[in-house]
Amino acid sequence: MKSKEIGKYALLAFGAMALIYVWFAIAGVTDLGNWTHGLRNILTGVIFVFLAQLVTGRSLNHPSWWPGIVIFYFWLAALSYIEVKSGGTWGVRLEALNNDVLSLISALVFIFLLEYIGSRDSHMRAILGLFNFLLIGYLSFSIFVYISYYWIFGAGFTSNDMISVLLTNKQEALEFLQSHMGLGVLALVLAIFIIYMLLVGFLIYVGSRKEENLKPLPHTLACKIITGVLLIASLVTMNHCIPRIFPAWPYRVAHKYLADAKAAMVHHDDNLKKLYFTGSTPETLPGSVIVVIGESANRNHLKAFNSDYPAETTPWFSSEKNNPDFYLLRNTYSCYPLTEKALSMYLTNLNQYNELNRDEMITITDIANKAGYNTCFISNQAPAPGNMALELVSGASKKRFTTPHPGGDDMKVMDYLKILPKVGSNFIVIHLEGSHDRYRDRIPPDFEGIHIDGHSIKENDYDSSIMYTDNVLKNIYQYAKDNMNLQAMVYCADHGEDMKSFHGDGYFTWDMIRTPGFVYLSPEYKMGHLSVANHLKANEGQVFTNDLIFDMVCGIMGAENTAYSQTYDITSAQYDLTWENAVSKFGHVRVKDDPFHVKDYSQALTNKE
Repeated sequence: MKSKEIGKYALLAFGAMALIYVWFAIAGVTDLGNWTHGLRNILTGVIFVFLAQLVTGRSLNHPSWWPGIVIFYFWLAALSYIEVKSGGTWGVRLEALNNDVLSLISALVFIFLLEYIGSRDSHMRAILGLFNFLLIGYLSFSIFVYISYYWIFGAGFTSNDMISVLLTNKQEALEFLQSHMGLGVLALVLAIFIIYMLLVGFLIYVGSRKEENLKPLPHTLACKIITGVLLIASLVTMNHCIPRIFPAWPYRVAHKYLADAKAAMVHHDDNLKKLYFTGSTPETLPGSVIVVIGESANRNHLKAFNSDYPAETTPWFSSEKNNPDFYLLRNTYSCYPLTEKALSMYLTNLNQYNELNRDEMITITDIANKAGYNTCFISNQAPAPGNMALELVSGASKKRFTTPHPGGDDMKVMDYLKILPKVGSNFIVIHLEGSHDRYRDRIPPDFEGIHIDGHSIKENDYDSSIMYTDNVLKNIYQYAKDNMNLQAMVYCADHGEDMKSFHGDGYFTWDMIRTPGFVYLSPEYKMGHLSVANHLKANEGQVFTNDLIFDMVCGIMGAENTAYSQTYDITSAQYDLTWENAVSKFGHVRVKDDPFHVKDYSQALTNKE
């Protein structure tokens, strides 16, 4: 093979991948220079396409490439545009398209190689052509649906939307399409899709035709081996990535969510029948109670909790921590360094000390509903399959909202807070994306973050996300205080974060469970609940694990019930968690062994006495 042909193949492979990269830039996809989820994938595409041309002797201009090229550019161009538009002012980073890019690169090469094999083997031609037609048909139908959904709603299709689809019957689906598209438009879309697929079928036919005077390639055995490797690599990549893109991934998440929710509700309904207040039915507070779930916040990085930290990462809370209406829970720990497991206890009567199991679960929203509050759940996180506690909390809420682009700007939760009633008794749970990795994805492009000399880019990004969360909390607090008669506000992260090991089930560090926590009680609330305020102040420096938030919030609402215990309520005189018995990781870690707080441990014992 002449060097001129090799150079041509390399140039065409590079141009094909560069073209989609240029489109990403035009569409507004950001972070294009990222190696792991950007440049590396494109380089992989260049290598795969180059080798496929080299071993077959067919350049990208050959008809065998055309069917794959059509779906490759159609999918990535349409999806990237919609994702950017759905992302609001943030747009979308290339990382979010990682699985789509890898899926379509592998599909492009795989489809071509099947076309090539079919053109050389008449016995395989029909079956390989049919496989390509079905693969392209599946991908094409998926992107047609995605485009149609964006056309109707102006946003991309999320797991939450799939939940709604799975809960919709055929009649409701038809009525929906008639209402939003009309039968005429729907027929037009279907006609366009049919014509498109006929074109795909024609391209597959042309691409797999036997060529006259077809000459065998040199080094045939080597070419066959490389072709086999490319086929296997493409198939493995598709098998891994296609289930992680639309529509398979939203379906998987939504199906798991609904299955777990259904199973949870069987026991939950029985638990609610047994639940009752141990005293008289509590009076609802004349305003709002807000619980904010943070994400991946290590309190050592919060200036308000660690005065030695070299940057002011919490300008708002640092200014408020000496406010007598705020209570700094400076010795708070997560019950588990993993979101799903931490939240299984965070807002429920389950904790590490009472030996209850998940079949006995009662949520704080259940208590608020029973007490007569208007309950609401606002989330900037996508549904988490298997997180039964959150499913019950959100499902029991009378109103629930998820931001249009979960995982994006946490400030979007304000849009939903502002549409809630300004009068009456509200109980609101807000779930933030906080400082979940990648940290830079939590920060708006125009936000002036933290830059500490000597710290890595990752650590500065993390600190910037902490600072942005501080700003979000400020906005939640200020709006609710000014407009919703805020009575109480509780904030605590689900778990901490280690700058090297992050967080998770495996390797453990103390940074993974050191979490920030604070409580705000309004002057009006304290006047009517002086003992709660006094006990909280007395216990402010004691050790606290976030699996006891249920009991604390019950205490704040004055809602003592059969699922509540004063010994786990930090607002009670009977609060009995000490450094000797406090644990994490479901009892496998003793909090008193944390070396960072040895001096605080001694001081806490003195204060307790």
